[in-house]
Amino acid sequence: MAKFLFALSRGPEDPVRAVRAFFLAKVAANKGHEVTVFLLDDAVYWSNLSMAEKVRIPTGDALIDQIRALQEKGVRILVCKPCAEARLISGDDLPPNFAISTAPDMIDIAAEAKVFSF
Repeated sequence: MAKFLFALSRGPEDPVRAVRAFFLAKVAANKGHEVTVFLLDDAVYWSNLSMAEKVRIPTGDALIDQIRALQEKGVRILVCKPCAEARLISGDDLPPNFAISTAPDMIDIAAEAKVFSF
């Protein structure tokens, strides 16, 4: 199976793109691929599941459903450390399967994966 990295920088200002990134990550995970999601810039806000619970896009897809499915599959959802710190998010604030990470980690993952950027 392949390795996929879904890099998402879109937050509440672009919920459709955010849902699509998580949805496609879920599809890849359901097909048995190794999936990592990396949240950077305003996408780190999606680590707040209360915020994610409020997002439903015109197709009917809900962001929280995509995140929960990824959590159930054990998919790593990495959160950019400086992006999180700038938005007052700490590792203690993160839900299961979310972890603080850094740009060098993202590059290492990308070197071995097919990358989707949203």
